[in-house]
Order: sequence, then C-alpha cells, then structure tokens
Amino acid sequence: MVERKHVIKLKKLFSAGGEGINLAQSILCSIALGEKLPPHLHESREARRILYGFRRYRFIRHVAGENTNVLTPKGENKLQDILIDEVMIKNPKKWDGKWSLVMYDLPIRFKKARDAFRWKLKDLGFFKFQKSAWIYPYPCEGEILFVADFFGVRRHIEILEVDKILDDKKLKTYFGL
Repeated sequence: MVERKHVIKLKKLFSAGGEGINLAQSILCSIALGEKLPPHLHESREARRILYGFRRYRFIRHVAGENTNVLTPKGENKLQDILIDEVMIKNPKKWDGKWSLVMYDLPIRFKKARDAFRWKLKDLGFFKFQKSAWIYPYPCEGEILFVADFFGVRRHIEILEVDKILDDKKLKTYFGL
C-alpha cells in the first residue's frame, strides 16, 4: 500500500508544475488521496479521456453511490511506479563531511530486485564503491529505505554514515566536492 505522505509529497510536486508533470499523474494522486476531482476537470476533454483510460485499464473504479473514483490494486501498483520514478535526493548547499554508504547482500532469488535496486542507486547519482557497496556524500536514508521497501529488499540492505574514507580524492572529484 502506498503511504499517504508519499502521495501528498508527489501531488505537491505535480501542482508546482515541475518538469515532466502531467495531468494523468495528478489525477491519479488525487484519486489515491480520496479527493473529489474539481468540476472544471470533468469539462476538460483530456481529463475525461484520462479517466476513461484509467477505468478501461482498471486502475480506478467508479463508486456510483458516492460519485467518486477509487484506486484498484492495479492502480496502486501504477502509483507506486510513478512514486519510485520521482524519488530524488535533495543535496544541501554545504557538505557536512560525512558519507552515506549503502551496502546490500541479496540472495540469488532476488536477482531482478537486486538489478532494479542497483539501477536506482545509479540513477540517484551514487558512486559504486565496491560490488555491493555504493556511496553518496549527503544524507539519504529516507529515500533509500523507500526504494528498498518498493523493491522488497529492505531487510537485506544496510545504510552507514561514514566520517572518514582513507583515499576519498576520487570520490570528492566524482561528486564535485
């Protein structure tokens, strides 16, 4: 189940008019939060087309008595896909000198999850420190735990805060520190 706080954060991003934001994602977030869609949205041809598509692909279902839409399990999965794509780590202006080290040891049965988790770490800008150890110069525990939960590997990862690395010149160059 998608946590409400994540959907609220995503909806704020959509309403801020960020890059790559679209009406379909905004509508899906509103439905997930249980909000009634504004009347002007029902007048929009594009919004009606999106709602029709959501119903057709069974992401939502219409509750006639309450005149609302609710997410189906398939819609929950779609919303989770949107959330994982929108995960970003906010970098503070000044580095505190501490490194975040993410290590994982996933059993072979988690091969797809391991590959997806590794891809997301690369996407977030992590540096491959060793085979299953990735490093980042800023705090990122919340974001990494969300990603690990999404891929179902949380119990197989560890996040360490490291004050010192013997030879960190290559890392500082990589991150522009």
